[in-house]
Amino acid sequence: MREAWREERVTFYFDGGCAPNPGPMHAAVVSRGKAWFRDEMGVGDNNQAEWLALLMAVKQAHAQACTDVVLIGDSALVIAQASGRQKCRSAHLAPYLAAFHQASAGFARVHLRHVPRTRNLAGIALARRGLP
Repeated sequence: MREAWREERVTFYFDGGCAPNPGPMHAAVVSRGKAWFRDEMGVGDNNQAEWLALLMAVKQAHAQACTDVVLIGDSALVIAQASGRQKCRSAHLAPYLAAFHQASAGFARVHLRHVPRTRNLAGIALARRGLP
């Protein structure tokens, strides 16, 4: 039996991309069997699109009043930088990292996990829409 005092851990898959690279960016977030998409995200590179997808996942987690979140993506760079395992040395990505730290500060717990693209539900959702 589930204990009422325990907070529910909610998983959010995220993925972003662009075609060509750099090019028009798009992103997807998948959680609890539902997918959210954004296609009008401006022009940028794949790393920027991945960061925007992570920020979109955090926004969805806040919208659902989550406090314990698992953020799963296929960008090793974004996961490593967001988790603090790798320093962000790129001036054009540093604002995304700062935005992530600010946005995720409201959660009790944040877990970041890297998976291959074939196991990323958001990446699969983008591919089904015909996006890279």
